[in-house]
Amino acid sequence: MQRLKSGERSRVWADGDRIVKQVVGDQVAFEREVTALRLAEHTGVVPRVLDVDHEKRTVVLERLRSDPFGEDWVIAYARGLARLHMATGPEHAGLLPRQAVPDPVPFLRFVRALEVEVGGAEAELVFEDSGKFDLLHGDPCPGNDMYSPQGARFVDFEGAALGDGLTEVVYLRIGFPTCATVSETPRELREAAEQAYFEERGFTAGLEDACVRWFVSGDALVQRAERDGTDHLARVVDEDWFWYSTTARGRLMFRARVVATFTETHPEMSALAARLLDRMGQVWEPQPIDTRRTHVS
Repeated sequence: MQRLKSGERSRVWADGDRIVKQVVGDQVAFEREVTALRLAEHTGVVPRVLDVDHEKRTVVLERLRSDPFGEDWVIAYARGLARLHMATGPEHAGLLPRQAVPDPVPFLRFVRALEVEVGGAEAELVFEDSGKFDLLHGDPCPGNDMYSPQGARFVDFEGAALGDGLTEVVYLRIGFPTCATVSETPRELREAAEQAYFEERGFTAGLEDACVRWFVSGDALVQRAERDGTDHLARVVDEDWFWYSTTARGRLMFRARVVATFTETHPEMSALAARLLDRMGQVWEPQPIDTRRTHVS
C-alpha cells in the first residue's frame, strides 16, 4: 500500500481502488466519520464504506476519482454540499452530535477589550439551536473535496454533526472559517454557487445569520486540535499567530468586512463590525487574504 499525505489525526493509504484510513487515538471522531459516511452513502457525494474495524479505528473506503478543478469549482462544491445536507432528517436525531451553538459572551468581551462600543448589537447576538437535521460535514475545506464529471464529493467526516446546512454553504462568503486556507470567492462565482445550492435544495434563505455565527466564534481562529475551550478571542487582543495562509487577526478583519455589509438584515451587528474593522485597522497590521483557492501542502 502507498502511504498518502494526511493530517495529524489520521493515517491514510491507497491500495488499488481502495483507500484505507486509520483515525489516530480518537474513537469518537472515528465513529462520527463512519456514521456520517453511511448516512450519506445514498447521495453519491461521499466514498462508499467497504469495511470497518472499530477496534483499530480503521475504515476501508472506495477510492474516489479526483480531477483538476476549474475556476468555477465553487458551483459544484455548493451543489455537492446541498446533496450532503439533504441526506438526513429528524428521524436521524441522536445518530450524530448536534451542531454547536455559538456563545456570544467571549466576542462581546473582545469588542470591549478593543475599546469599541457594542451599541445595540447585543440584541442581534442571541443564538439558539437551529432545530434542523441537515448532515453537516464539519470541515468542508479545500483538500476535503474532490471533483469529477459527476460533481463534488467529500472526505474527512471526523467533525460531522446534525444542524443547519446554511452554516456550511456560507464558507464561500465568510472565507472558509474552519480551514487552513482562507480565500475570498469572487462575487459573481459566489452568487452563482449560492444560487446552485438553493436550486438543489428547493428553497431560498438569507445567509447573513450564518456568517455572523462564524464571525463571533473564537474557535474559528485556530485549527481543530486547538479547539480545546481556550478563549482565542481573548488571545488575539494581545497576540497574533499564523495558521497556514494568514493570521488570526487577518481572519477576523476579513470576517468583519463581510458582516459590515449586512446593513439591511443585521443593522446593529453591521454597524458594530464596521466600528471593529476601523479599530482593528488602527491597532493591527492588515493581513492579505487570497482571492484564489490555495492548497494545503
